[in-house]
Amino acid sequence: MSDQVLSIIITFLGSSINSISQAVQKIGLDTLRLNKYKGRAIWIFGTCLMAATPFIFMYATSLGGVSLVGAMSGTGLAALILFSHFVMKEKITANELAGVVLILGASVLLGVFSRGEAVKSVINLLSLYIYLAAVVTVYTVIIISFREGKITGSVLGGFAGSLAGFITLFQKVTTSNPLNAPSVFANPFLYTWLFIGAVSFIILQFSYTKGRAIRIIPFFAANSIVIPVIGGVVCFKESLNFFQWLGVFLIVIGVYVKKSGNKL
Repeated sequence: MSDQVLSIIITFLGSSINSISQAVQKIGLDTLRLNKYKGRAIWIFGTCLMAATPFIFMYATSLGGVSLVGAMSGTGLAALILFSHFVMKEKITANELAGVVLILGASVLLGVFSRGEAVKSVINLLSLYIYLAAVVTVYTVIIISFREGKITGSVLGGFAGSLAGFITLFQKVTTSNPLNAPSVFANPFLYTWLFIGAVSFIILQFSYTKGRAIRIIPFFAANSIVIPVIGGVVCFKESLNFFQWLGVFLIVIGVYVKKSGNKL
């Protein structure tokens, strides 16, 4: 089995665990209102599942290109749909289902046509930090503008997802080890993406208080896909072909369809 195929399989596994862990956390928060101890136990279990996924993605990133891992990170939405419907008993509207199918199909399209590590990544740290600052600034303005709106939960979920996308980018820097650190624990970029992950985690938890999981998580997933794909091109000089850019476009359309998910 090639490293590229193994990277795809590992990313799919990690994404599925990550999506389900987010839904489990939502169940824990909802249960907390009725049973404090049971709610905390469920939330902690979901948190432990989520805590394991960044290391799964880091291993996948070490095998394939950052654009590949970022693109495939949305495939866990298939597991989320099944989990939300059969376990959380949430009704999935036609628009929501169509949006999720678009996002899932686009992420698969990106992965299938990814070139992986055919060309060695060229890491531009300055571009990476500028990219991070720009995304944080844009989302901060949007959150302030819509802080009392009905889409607050989705916006916060998108922000958390964008930060999660940067985890993939900084994990690639970690595994590439540009500073020649003697071990992964001596590599400062390890603690950079751990910090970003903690911030993303906190924002995601807060977003759950503002909306339904089935609405929030696809926004999280879409941003976690688009951010590393674009970052791979801008910051790591990885190339995207026509089909990969088509996949990114379909993700954006899927988010729009998902956003307008009124019951039909």
